[in-house]
Amino acid sequence: MRSILIALPLASLAACGAAEEAARTSFREASIQSCTSASRSAAPPQLAGWNWSGICACATDRIMEGKSAADLARLDSNTPEQRAAIEHCVSQVQGVTVPRAGGADAAPANRQ
Repeated sequence: MRSILIALPLASLAACGAAEEAARTSFREASIQSCTSASRSAAPPQLAGWNWSGICACATDRIMEGKSAADLARLDSNTPEQRAAIEHCVSQVQGVTVPRAGGADAAPANRQ
C-alpha cells in the first residue's frame, strides 16, 4: 500500500512533465510557423531569399530559453528581448547586421 501511495505522486509529476514538454513543443512549432509566414509576407523583395524558417527557429529557441510553458503563454509580442533575439539570429543565419533604431547598425556578424 505504501508503494502505491508513493507511486501516485511520482506518476502525476511525470504527467505534468509530459504536459509541460508538449506545451513547449506546441508553442515552438506555432511560433516558428507564424514568424516564418509573417516574415515572408512582410519582407521587402530584396530579402526574398532569406532563410526565414532558420531565423525564426533560432529566435524562437532563444526566446524560449529558461521559460516554462506558463511563461511562454504570457509573452507579449515585439518586446526588446524578442527584437534582440531576431537581430542575433539574422546575424547568425544570414551573416548580416540589422539596422538599429536611430540608424546605428548592430554589431557585425562574426564570420568564421
